Amino acid sequence: MLGAFLDYISKTNLFNFIVFASIIAYILIKIDLISMLERGKNAVAQKIEVSTDEKVKSEENLQTIECKLSNLAEELEEIIKNSAENANSVGSKILADAGVSAENIGKNLSKLVENRQTLLKNDIMRRVSLASVEVAKNRIMQELSNNKDLHKKLIEESIEAIDGVEF
Repeated sequence: MLGAFLDYISKTNLFNFIVFASIIAYILIKIDLISMLERGKNAVAQKIEVSTDEKVKSEENLQTIECKLSNLAEELEEIIKNSAENANSVGSKILADAGVSAENIGKNLSKLVENRQTLLKNDIMRRVSLASVEVAKNRIMQELSNNKDLHKKLIEESIEAIDGVEF
């Protein structure tokens, strides 16, 4: 009877199923599928945890950036205001410096005109002096030529003046 039962089982699908299930169970035991699934589950859990941490950090960064951006409009207004004030200050300084420079140029020009006038006056005085000396020389020469006694008298006075000088 056992032989008939084994013969019956070998010809049915039940036997094939039992052999297939035994092979699968043996393979599962050998490759330790349960620990592989556990490791996979742990890896997924760890990645979820890391992902959660990264999400928290990203949200914190987002809040920080949003805070900075909320003040951006005021900061831009302040920068523009400061830039305008600096531009006005620099413009005023440039205009003041230009005014001082123009005033200095005017003073220097006035001094230059005065110096030129002085040079011209001195040149005219020199020419007049030379002309006066020439006229006086010609007049004296003419007087001395016309009056010989005057010439002798002038020579005598010069000699007396030389004698009176002490060395």
